Amino acid sequence: MIYMQRYAGFNRYGDLSKFITDPDLLQTTGDGGVYISNEDNYGIAVYLKTCYASFDEVKPFIAFLATQICELDNAVQRFDRKSQKKRIRRDVSLPSPYRIDYSSMEDNPTPQEEKSDYILAYIYMEEKNRISLNYWCTTENSEFDVVFEYKENKFFMRSFGIIDNIPDNWEDE
Repeated sequence: MIYMQRYAGFNRYGDLSKFITDPDLLQTTGDGGVYISNEDNYGIAVYLKTCYASFDEVKPFIAFLATQICELDNAVQRFDRKSQKKRIRRDVSLPSPYRIDYSSMEDNPTPQEEKSDYILAYIYMEEKNRISLNYWCTTENSEFDVVFEYKENKFFMRSFGIIDNIPDNWEDE
């Protein structure tokens, strides 16, 4: 319960009613994708041109994925906050009287950090049991991918931008 409260500020894709979770309601678009949320809501699409299987084969997984987007995005934001905190600790090498003690900082975002500078745009399914979430930055012209592996009925983050080989237990470190 404490864990959920610490990260309750995330949940930006938490309104499941805005997602298409019924496989029979999923439809392809002319540009080779399928929206899992209405364009007027979140506008998140799964890009099918590089998909490992036919649309009919992956429909059930896409619908399941729509139910998991909030948790996946929350994991991305937690990883981002945790990696930012580590970068800050590593980069600070001020003289002793000016040194800042970051050990007292919590892993949860402060109110001014709650709004992310990036949004989820596309999802790619190039390999079975692997998805790539493509994020677009809202403050500058950049984007990055976050790769998840689906195994043992759970999603595990494998890469975040240029950071590869993320262990299953990264949150415990």
